[in-house]
Amino acid sequence: MNYEKEKRYIIPFEDVPSPRAKMPEITVDERRGNFVEVETGFPEDMAVTEAKRCLSCRRCLGCALCWAECKPEAINFDIPDEEVDLEFDEVVITKGQENGFESFNPELGYGTYADVITDLQFERMLSPTGPTDGIVVSPLDGEVPARLAIIQGNADGDEVHLLSSLVLGVNESIIALDRTEGLEVTLVSPVCQSFKDQFLADAEKVAGLNIVEGAPETAEKKKDGDPLTLTFSENGNSKEENFDMIVVLTKPQLSREIKSLSKKLEQDII
Repeated sequence: MNYEKEKRYIIPFEDVPSPRAKMPEITVDERRGNFVEVETGFPEDMAVTEAKRCLSCRRCLGCALCWAECKPEAINFDIPDEEVDLEFDEVVITKGQENGFESFNPELGYGTYADVITDLQFERMLSPTGPTDGIVVSPLDGEVPARLAIIQGNADGDEVHLLSSLVLGVNESIIALDRTEGLEVTLVSPVCQSFKDQFLADAEKVAGLNIVEGAPETAEKKKDGDPLTLTFSENGNSKEENFDMIVVLTKPQLSREIKSLSKKLEQDII
């Protein structure tokens, strides 16, 4: 039946949120004498059920169901709309945080071989809170690689992209080398002038890191069980080297909203 809340009649929906799931916890006896986490987290089936509790309105129909269900009384329909004019001397538009990246040569093996990953995936792997607790391992077999290649996915990128991408590649190399005994890292990328001027001298001092000024061409396996064979150019010559794992440096993909805002304000994106 309908029920009234502050003179609003709310139609109950049978598919609207089931009761909030109770977080599973270990028993009192299991907690004694240790620092084990008490809350164990939702198992998959419970997490899926909990996620389905969302109303998923997508656009407001004026039904006030969200208001009726909101126990903290966080929704206020009485706040009037307001337009505010703000004046600024300058507007800076940044790329924002997007997980998408520009497409690159599919022959570099990403999506074909499990041991070819992106810089974003590698950054997550290097995180102490990541899926491998910060340990560098191959997603293919869980083995610690002996030879790692970090290659430029968008070798024809602009100066700004190449600079930031190379800096990221070197930083990820330093972390990986620090955490992996006996690891060798080869970074293959065009080296822009700004990187040469600001960072190359220091980067070349990193033990275990070899920087190759060139462009990656293909990555493949001759047969199952073989290492990855990377083909790349260096000084106009084509070379091949074998690696246990490859990380592709990507170029962030700008959202349509950011591109539209940049065009509307006639402002470059930094």
